[in-house]
Amino acid sequence: MRSYRLALVLALVGAGMLTSAAVISRHKSASASATSARGGAVWGASYFPNVELTTHDGRRVRFFDLIEDKVVLINFIYTSCPDTCPMETARLLEVQRILGDRVGKDVFFYSISIDPEHDTQPVLQAFAETWNIPEGWKFLTGDEEDIVLLRKKLGVTTKDVRSKDFKDHDLNLVLGNQATGRWMKRSPFENPYVLANQLGGWLHNWKTASAVERDYAEAPELRQISTGEDLFRTRCAACHTIGDGDIVEVAERRIGPDLYDVTRQRDREWLERWLAEPDKMLAEKDPLATSLLAKYKNIAMPNLQLSQSDVVQLLGYMEQESRRIGALRARAAANPGAADDSHHDHAAAHGEHTGHSGQR
Repeated sequence: MRSYRLALVLALVGAGMLTSAAVISRHKSASASATSARGGAVWGASYFPNVELTTHDGRRVRFFDLIEDKVVLINFIYTSCPDTCPMETARLLEVQRILGDRVGKDVFFYSISIDPEHDTQPVLQAFAETWNIPEGWKFLTGDEEDIVLLRKKLGVTTKDVRSKDFKDHDLNLVLGNQATGRWMKRSPFENPYVLANQLGGWLHNWKTASAVERDYAEAPELRQISTGEDLFRTRCAACHTIGDGDIVEVAERRIGPDLYDVTRQRDREWLERWLAEPDKMLAEKDPLATSLLAKYKNIAMPNLQLSQSDVVQLLGYMEQESRRIGALRARAAANPGAADDSHHDHAAAHGEHTGHSGQR
């Protein structure tokens, strides 16, 4: 019975049928150490191909050598993507900042191009430099057939994996610990603190103690969030803030403009169209869109596939949040001694409690 279950799991994964957030692991074992040993063997060199790849900094490497006995995050992108790839890269930068210098030491990021014909080593190097990618995170290219094989092995394929129309490529991230055989798929829209917690804690079997002492008595009260806030958190927060300063002033924070009072600063009709189809506006060389592109390192605003209702909800949240922050600022200006309280209120309203990685 155990052999049948294991064979079924292997068949599903090999066919690319690993479900979102599903954890790949071998059948249950009475011993945790035995499970780790067998898990690493099952998801080892006999399963993962050791194909040759080239890193963005010009090194020749092999795939299994990169992941062997490591905790890794793997995603598939292409640098000319007009849609979600830029947002995915921005989200992973948030995860990297949370993990800090652990990236490159006990957690490793690998972004593999699905468009190797275009994404040569120099192109990937320029892309990494534009995004200020840190050590421990490699962008990789290689032969198309090898990359297709890796996508199949990791269960992130589309119906026509060889199609040159990359728009519908699978967006899931793959997180895993090769040594223990624990693998899972996660959405790039996931909360960055959750992703960091899974990479830095769960996949390491919680061996690394937290630098922050945590007490559930201090956990912020969970609150219901609006559709607009949910859209902002999942689609916008990786690149933008509301009230925390512009990229020019706070270079390490985000790669796009701060959106405080943006509905007052920009024409409403222009904003609605910009949120709905920024790629078309850039193609048309809209003056404002073009100037924003140049100002923010030529990193294009992706098409977030928002409906008209989504756009209205998102702009409504930006207005509401700007009013809230404006009120806090006015209160702080009137009573300077309350400035620290204002910051606390701002953080609490967003669940920004570093001791509880599930909410932000």
